[in-house]
Order: sequence, then structure tokens, then C-alpha cells
Amino acid sequence: MEYEYDDSVHLHLDYFGTECDMESIAYKRKYEDVWDVYFNFGVYGIQNNEVETGRFMDEYAGYYVFSVHARDLSWEFGSAQFEEWVLKNHIVEKALQK
Repeated sequence: MEYEYDDSVHLHLDYFGTECDMESIAYKRKYEDVWDVYFNFGVYGIQNNEVETGRFMDEYAGYYVFSVHARDLSWEFGSAQFEEWVLKNHIVEKALQK
């Protein structure tokens, strides 16, 4: 399903680990209190077929990986959700295997 995003609102979410740091981008849906998070696997040398993903946005943002239901998304909460996704899907290990 395609969603319209508010062009004026996005948020960079970060994971700061001991082995490496990673970033994703959350885009706010235009007519919903939902933020869709995208991750660019290629930047970290990871094949996206190793992790369940959704739609592809572009070469910059990468692939949809999860959503956060919130009207306003703080960096702290969004980054905590991103860290949870990174750890659950063993993204750091996959990046270090390249």
C-alpha cells in the first residue's frame, strides 16, 4: 500500500552501538498519526533479502522496516524503537559479516 508523506516532516533515528552506529529515517504519514521507518541496507553492506522488509522508497531512504504509531515522534522514543529493531533482527552482526 502506498502512503503519502508530509514533505516537511521526517526524523533521523540512530543506533549507537559498540561495534558501529546506524541510522534510519522516519517519515510522517500525511493523514495519520503514524511514522514509517526506512533503512538503507546497502549503506551498511547488508543484503536486504536477509531481513523482512516492505516497500522500497528510494536510494537514500531504502526499505520500509516498521511503523511507529504516534502523533509526534521524539528522537529518543523513535531511536529506542529503531534500536529494538536493530537488535531483534541482528542487523549489527549482518553488517559486520560483510
